[in-house]
Amino acid sequence: MRNKIERISILSCGWLGKPLAVHLQQAGYQVKGARTSATGVAELKDLGLDGYVVRLDEEVLEGADAFWEADLLIVNIPPRSRRERGPEAHVGEMKLLRSFIETTAISKVLFISSTSVYADINGLVTEENEELPETPNGESLRTVEKILMESEVFVTTVLRFGGLIGYDRLPTQQSLDTGRRSNDVPMNVIHRDDCIGVIAQVIAKDVWGEIFNACASVHPLRYNYLKAAAKAFNLQLPKKLQPEELPYKIVSSAKLKRMLHYNFIYDDPLSVFNGS
Repeated sequence: MRNKIERISILSCGWLGKPLAVHLQQAGYQVKGARTSATGVAELKDLGLDGYVVRLDEEVLEGADAFWEADLLIVNIPPRSRRERGPEAHVGEMKLLRSFIETTAISKVLFISSTSVYADINGLVTEENEELPETPNGESLRTVEKILMESEVFVTTVLRFGGLIGYDRLPTQQSLDTGRRSNDVPMNVIHRDDCIGVIAQVIAKDVWGEIFNACASVHPLRYNYLKAAAKAFNLQLPKKLQPEELPYKIVSSAKLKRMLHYNFIYDDPLSVFNGS
């Protein structure tokens, strides 16, 4: 088994995976990226990356052998919300992926999960919390984490990211007007730059077989976050609704900070808007 990580394959290279691939390549790693179409692969090649078409569902895994020639595989495939596909489809495709990885030279896997694996307990949650969420996707992610971590052939570290923010995932006038969620619940979010920083730190520190929460330490109320965005982008903030008592959770990243010695770039999400 290879110990030193030199070759990294990323499945797949979308909103997070593509800039992650660029960052890791610039850091000196041999990086290969996967997309589901030739057009997507062309985007990777335009960035100077080795790109491959890889298709995965619960029955079929297709991809060039060269993509799987890696020391580390970063799995960045969330459950897909399709009417014809339930969350069990994600579990099925990850079972297939695990079986295939075990036939390759890949010795380490980094699985991108989500804080949606936690139930809303109206308090602090850590990696030790076992209460299952009510959402099917959250439950399926818990199952997938277990499937990968139980492999006896490769070792897996799981990163449970909060809601992803930054770049084109910041409030717009349309999102402010829509008001899909209560404004009176604390937020658990992480900026894309910190996602990339945390992943790079796991690799650099060579920390495997662990589960880490990864989100900003400050948990602003959603209304305060939207208010800061409206001020920064000169948007019209809708009238604040009457407070509602809705379930929530506050996700702790203390374990990540302690073990990886990682300092968040945006440890307060409001700093995205005020430049601090």
